[in-house]
Amino acid sequence: MNQKQNQVVFYTIKGSTIKNFLIIDMITGTGIFYVIKIISSSVILGMIGSFVGAEGIKRIPKLAKYK
Repeated sequence: MNQKQNQVVFYTIKGSTIKNFLIIDMITGTGIFYVIKIISSSVILGMIGSFVGAEGIKRIPKLAKYK
């Protein structure tokens, strides 16, 4: 009989990664969403702006490294 071995994979996540996610995506994204939503009175524009703003903030350190 062929027995298949069960494998368990553990991933470690640094605390700084979780902190960066919470600060950038959750807090900053929510703030950008509400600012754009109040200015434009559009939830869709707020969602798009929140996504674009959070991704832009994440990429600023990468762009500064190449200059």
